[in-house]
Amino acid sequence: MKRIIAIALAVVMVLSIGVVAAYAADVNDANVGADSNNSIGADTSSSTTGSGDLVYFDASGWKNVTTIYCHIWKRGGDAFIGWQLKKEKCTKVSGNKWSYDLANLDASTTMSGGLKSGEDYCIIFSAQTGKQTYDATFSKSCVGDTLKLTGKLIENPVDSEKKADEAVWSKNSSSYGPHLAFTSIGNIVGSKLCPNEKGTEVIGDWLPTYYKSKFVKPVPALAKAFPKFGISSASQIQDIYAYIISKKTGEDEKSMKKMLEDAFAKAYPSKKAKIDEKAAEKEAKAIANNGGHVTSSASSAGSSSSSGSTGSSNSPGSGADGEEDTILFILFGVMLAAAAVVFVTRKKRTE
Repeated sequence: MKRIIAIALAVVMVLSIGVVAAYAADVNDANVGADSNNSIGADTSSSTTGSGDLVYFDASGWKNVTTIYCHIWKRGGDAFIGWQLKKEKCTKVSGNKWSYDLANLDASTTMSGGLKSGEDYCIIFSAQTGKQTYDATFSKSCVGDTLKLTGKLIENPVDSEKKADEAVWSKNSSSYGPHLAFTSIGNIVGSKLCPNEKGTEVIGDWLPTYYKSKFVKPVPALAKAFPKFGISSASQIQDIYAYIISKKTGEDEKSMKKMLEDAFAKAYPSKKAKIDEKAAEKEAKAIANNGGHVTSSASSAGSSSSSGSTGSSNSPGSGADGEEDTILFILFGVMLAAAAVVFVTRKKRTE
């Protein structure tokens, strides 16, 4: 009996070592670029996007590139795969052009099924050198397209001291591109909102967060932003205010109401915008019942010329790394089983 227990203990410990080794290899791959010509295999038996559905990146302009990664996340949500893990590796096509097989996303532990039609996503390409593109809006419509560098830098919306390389789509530039966003110091960067994204909500998320910042002058910033985000009517100003109060942030709503009215008057001198508080409160309840989304006259334009993402967990490297969490969970289970075997063995010996 003791011999059987000893063998079981040995098996459990070997499995434990194997799991630790697999985890260490994955983490090491995230930090150290490997051979760029190694393609990544994926189980495509339940693929939504499909093996062979590729997205391309032209890294011309980046020097000393040996490895390129593709990071994709759902707008306002999690990333499919953790930042620069092996399933984000791209394959070198020729020169400094790279491809990424979107079927790799089907292996995600945070969002099953790969890319879905009608959903908003953002995408970043990065290199082992630390270079990365600014957030570009993305959907299944962009499958087969190439994101290419423009040579310009864009301010990070969350940390204005950081900048990323602007990149635009070759075929879908009229609808997708550098994500239109408000920065933490009140600047406007990018040019495209996601197809389902509303300008009223972007502003409604930004204002309560930054209206008291010493680096921001809210009224001039809002006045400049309104045309960019497709805000041109008094009803849309009320939509923004209703969205803000529906969030119940605890901030000074009256002050923000006046800022919105003053900014609209500054942006459109010939128009007037007086927010009806009772109507806004009624609208706020409707927004709350609709899952927190404005449904009345809010614009989702964002196609005017003028990324990081604001107010969500989709900034580089911050997407939920479900793969690593799963490995840790398995490791914990294996170690727990090993402890149980040790306990049984000691108990048998005492008997």
